[in-house]
Amino acid sequence: MNGFYLVGRICLEPERAQTGNGIPLCRLKIAVNKANKDQADESDIFEVVVFRNLADEDYRIGQFVAVSGRVQANNYDKEGTVYYHASLFGNSISILN
Repeated sequence: MNGFYLVGRICLEPERAQTGNGIPLCRLKIAVNKANKDQADESDIFEVVVFRNLADEDYRIGQFVAVSGRVQANNYDKEGTVYYHASLFGNSISILN
């Protein structure tokens, strides 16, 4: 199974663009509170990319959202060092507030 589920707030202005094929996309930065009581005031920031109809929605900073989707693992070699990166692609977004 390849998937993720996040609940948090949009913390930065959404970045809108298009793919090389003209498909609309939107990059959302979502702050998710840490579950640890000792880190109650801290959060992790995740970038989630959505496409097509989801990219056309009116997302705003501060909106509380639930996002689910898939994870894509990437790696590349730069000067003999291999770098790893995971991308989050949203399939569903619910605005909760």
